[in-house]
Parts: sequence; C-alpha cells; structure tokens
Amino acid sequence: MNNASRFFLGITMLFCAGCSGAKEGSASKNEQLNMAVKEDPNQINVAAIKEQNAPSLADRGAGTRGFLVTPLVGSLVSVGTNAVKKMIDNEEKKYHAEYYFGLNDLYFYDQLSNEGPFDPVGLQFGGFKLVRTFTNEAGSTDTAFIADIVLDTSNVYEILNNSIFRLKLKDFKLHYAKAKVAGNKDKILNMDFEITMLTSYVNESGNLFGNVVLGKFYLLLRNAPLDPAAPNYNTYYASLKNTPLTGQSFIVPRSFGYRKESGNFVRTYNQAAYSIQVKVNESSKSVFVNKLLLNNAKVLIDAGGEKLEESLNTIAPTKF
Repeated sequence: MNNASRFFLGITMLFCAGCSGAKEGSASKNEQLNMAVKEDPNQINVAAIKEQNAPSLADRGAGTRGFLVTPLVGSLVSVGTNAVKKMIDNEEKKYHAEYYFGLNDLYFYDQLSNEGPFDPVGLQFGGFKLVRTFTNEAGSTDTAFIADIVLDTSNVYEILNNSIFRLKLKDFKLHYAKAKVAGNKDKILNMDFEITMLTSYVNESGNLFGNVVLGKFYLLLRNAPLDPAAPNYNTYYASLKNTPLTGQSFIVPRSFGYRKESGNFVRTYNQAAYSIQVKVNESSKSVFVNKLLLNNAKVLIDAGGEKLEESLNTIAPTKF
C-alpha cells in the first residue's frame, strides 16, 4: 500500500469514527410515548386558606405614603420572569429529534358548580407524567426518560385570586436519546419541553370557543448527562427536583349548561374539559436559537395588535 492509499484510508477511518453514534443515542425502535394525568380533588387545602378582605380607599390612605397598616393576606408580589430563552435550533437534523405527547377528554374539576366559570372548588388536576420507551438491542422494552411534572401549590392565592396556576418538575430521569449522539463526544443531551394547555367551552351567552390556548410552560434542559457512570450524573438530576417551569396558565373555565335538581332544570357550570399537548425537542449539539416565549401569546397579540406580532417575526436567530 503506497503512502497516498494509507493517507486516504486514515482520513476515511477518522471520518467514520466521527460519524459513529454512541449507544445512548438513536434509541427509537418501537418507540412508545406514554402520558398520564394525576387527578386528586384535594389539590388545594381549603382549611388552610386564610380569609382575605379587600382594602377600602380609607385603608389605603391610613398608612404612611399609601401603604397598608395591615397587608392583605395572600397578596401577591411581582416576580418578573425573564421571557427570552434560548431554544433548540432544529437545523442540525442529524443530531436532532422532535416528538409529541398529548391527552384529550380530561376534566379539570371533579364536580359541577353554581358559582361561575372559574370556581376552583374540586380542582383535581395534579400534573402529569411523561414516559418514552423503546426496544433495545436485546429486544427488551427500555425506558428512555421519565418526567414527573406536578401542580405547584406553593401559592394557592395565585390560583384563587388570579385564576392562574404554575407547574414544577418533581423528578426527571434520562437514560437514552432519540437524537443521534456522536460516539467521540461527551454523552450529553439538550431537551426542550413545550407544554400547551387548551380547552373548548361555551359561555352563558351561547358563544362557542374552540381550542383556546390557556397557557404555555417550558422546561429547558442543557447538557443533561446520558452516561450513569458520569461523575455529575446523579447530582445533575437531583438538582432538577422541584424546579419551577417557565410560564403559567389560566385554570380551565367551566362551560355553561344545565342540570336536573328537584325535578327542574337549573343553570350550572360543568367540570371543564381540557387537553394537554407536549412537544419535545432533543439535540446532542449545543446549537440554540433565541426565541421570545410568551405565556399566552395569542391573547397578548390580540390585545397588543400588530406591533407585538411584528416584534416576534423580526427576532433574528442567533447561534451559539
């Protein structure tokens, strides 16, 4: 074999080595995407909720410089969450995977209501669990990841006063990627979870609303280790426990209807049907794009007009 042949053989071997994938990647044979919602009508501890009395104008002027002498129980403080996040860019098709979970025909409350569309009594939505499985090389079913996402009940006054709720990550375990993972690179994965809450309902005036987006949540994981032998594997996933998700959602409005009571049909509000959609993006390449995230994008665009929509369209993708 002459020197030229050896040179080209060496180049070919290096190229093939670079293209070989790690066993933790491309795990997608007979893929199963499973999603289950947790329902418990005791999500809110009603007995622990303190009474709230809205202050009068006289109360507002009683304190120094307009502050209340006795603050309103459960009053909310603005957090100011950053709305700009770096999302995964799907241009690197070779090292990118996208898939979806979804559940329909769910009920947000366990009982009817006489009070109104946002009556929180009987709220039973407690979160949901995502599980992706596949068939491994041995022909057995193996688990790629498990994500346990729960309702954040740390501030029930936000649910009661603002009719919105938040989610947090209870636990997360990652073992395999659907995206290709280069064999000669660190065995890590980036994952974006985009969670959308939707509903269809009818109000007292007979107006129908179909597939209304109530809110969005985002969970963005970066450099998540795939190899259980990695020194930071256990500490990384332990640090994710009870992490709040970015975003918020309105609680599901109850549709208007009727029920039979004492032989008569009386006005009522139902148990609030809803659905959940989850989009997952995976990438083993650290390539991201700037994207503006809005909790209720459609509502804000409708309210803010064309200017906000133009600002969304003019954000230039920036790679890192």
